[in-house]
Amino acid sequence: MEIKNSTLNGNRMEVLGLVSIQLPSPWWWSGQDIEDVKARGAAFRTFAEGEEDEELDVAYLLVVDVTGDPEELNVLSLDEDSAKSYDQYLYRRLKKTLPDGGMELIEWLSSQLYETDNFKGFLTIYIVKDQGKMRLNVVHRIRVRESNLVIAGCFDIAMDDQLTDPIFDAIKKIAILPLDGEEYWPLNLDQITEAQKLAAEWMEEHNKN
Repeated sequence: MEIKNSTLNGNRMEVLGLVSIQLPSPWWWSGQDIEDVKARGAAFRTFAEGEEDEELDVAYLLVVDVTGDPEELNVLSLDEDSAKSYDQYLYRRLKKTLPDGGMELIEWLSSQLYETDNFKGFLTIYIVKDQGKMRLNVVHRIRVRESNLVIAGCFDIAMDDQLTDPIFDAIKKIAILPLDGEEYWPLNLDQITEAQKLAAEWMEEHNKN
């Protein structure tokens, strides 16, 4: 099937002409388009060696434009109070809808609104049980020009020592693609590091039990 929503440029995947993301090595990633009324973009999945035919990947990264989804907010409109309300809304929505996909919400590590001089992001981390496996999800909401974007990663907690840093780094180091006359804009979002530490602490405690 022809891939239309993402293109390879050097060692990075450019998605929808809006952002680029570097897929972590040494894993081999399989890309596919996402085409929906509420979400349009690309997903990249990697599988354990010898398990390429399995339904459940060990990790994925995705970039989608969710501007057409009325339940997704423009993060530029959020402040400290409304961010807390939106966090609770997302929690209730996921807890209700995940069982429809055969998943269970195990832990909600809450959301973080952060700002720099010229950027604002909204980061959410939570753990689900999917087909008997514990999986960490990190969901980063940003605004790029006129689009609400979700950049998300998910991985099997049993492989946290191999996948935590690469998945978080891929999300931290997304870049906004330039229009004509603009400069390439790598984000290097170190603010996400604190959330990564929180996730690592939860996984360390879980793996002890």
